[in-house]
Amino acid sequence: MQSTSISMRIAAVLVADKRPDEDILDDVYRKYRDSHPFMPVTHFVDHSTMGPEALVAMGLGGKVPAWVSHHDVRLYEPTPTGIALPSQWREAVGRQECHGDWLRYFDSELSTKPAVDVLAAWIERFSCDVGALLFHGLIRTAHAARALQHKESQARHAELARGLSLWAIGLRAGPPGKPTHQATDDDWASEIMHCARAGAATFIRKSTIPNLHLVTGPMAYLMVAHHLNSQTHSIAAAAFRQTHAKAIDTYESNKGAALSVALPSLDQPDLEALAARTDAHPAKLTEAALRAYQATGDELFLKAAARVQDYNLWRAMVG
Repeated sequence: MQSTSISMRIAAVLVADKRPDEDILDDVYRKYRDSHPFMPVTHFVDHSTMGPEALVAMGLGGKVPAWVSHHDVRLYEPTPTGIALPSQWREAVGRQECHGDWLRYFDSELSTKPAVDVLAAWIERFSCDVGALLFHGLIRTAHAARALQHKESQARHAELARGLSLWAIGLRAGPPGKPTHQATDDDWASEIMHCARAGAATFIRKSTIPNLHLVTGPMAYLMVAHHLNSQTHSIAAAAFRQTHAKAIDTYESNKGAALSVALPSLDQPDLEALAARTDAHPAKLTEAALRAYQATGDELFLKAAARVQDYNLWRAMVG
């Protein structure tokens, strides 16, 4: 009975169709189109566009204008090097000085080709390093792709170009050879979800920002997986096995720490508190964890979300 009640509440929170205040994302994407993708001083990835899409996905789009008011636009115009894309793409990945080249290329591609074709072509090339920039190349790409799925607009195409460009300059691993094992539908999906589950157990045991992304990373891939082929899934699954190796090895022992964590209430005040925090991570984790629970029924994901509802704990995490 309790699980049925939780499932009904989650279904009410996660807005699959006709998301309230959907159009607000176009304003956000236009506002930050020319903003620097990295924060000053810390050089962490800026979350000014990812946080709002997660809020909209939880029916909290009306809170987005107040949320973005705390995030500055820092004008940024990278100078292209002139490297030839796509023919020299292998030489251009992992190089921040090529960011202007990637932006120009993806803006052009997405103005002339269907977004699903661009995603399929380039995620296959980039999925060898799903963990680039602490998964944020993948995560920004996935949030943009989902926004574009809900509404076609030039602003959303531009945001997708910025997600893919960020992933390109963060790439560390070399392009893979042909996978030795072709994943079946059941193989890759269950394997990537298990990585997210192991990430949730790790995050509950030790609630840090890097461990939080062990959940949001694989769940971001699952946001775009329906656009991709089995070869890409095989490459991505192998990459997640590497990024999550420690979490997978310690999964059984970490699971025990979840027993003492209460399930989140998911009442409206709890959800609105996510929008009241200027950091995007609580909203991103909660939205990803709710999707994971909806897909698996595993309360481990809800218990991971509960960790970011504790304001004092969250402040300790982010310092």
